[in-house]
Amino acid sequence: MAVVCPICKSSAQELPVGEATAFHCPTHGDFKVAETVFAEAKAKAKAKAKAKAKAKAKAKDYTRDQWEAALDKAEQRVEPDEWPLIIVDDFY
Repeated sequence: MAVVCPICKSSAQELPVGEATAFHCPTHGDFKVAETVFAEAKAKAKAKAKAKAKAKAKAKDYTRDQWEAALDKAEQRVEPDEWPLIIVDDFY
């Protein structure tokens, strides 16, 4: 299924793999994102919307630089023949 890479927003392939989502991006290669990363983004969006009920506020998405830094951290942990898995802690 064609989707958008969460890092660079270019066209990518999404492949569900258990408790993570795997992406194949022409720019960033193969990597996985833990479902908790997407869940945290949704939770932040809800909290921000409650705090600013008058505005149609959306949670600030991670920037491309933040995504790339998270991918770098995940790549440092990866085992041979595995895909890097981006987790929430990689953004901090």
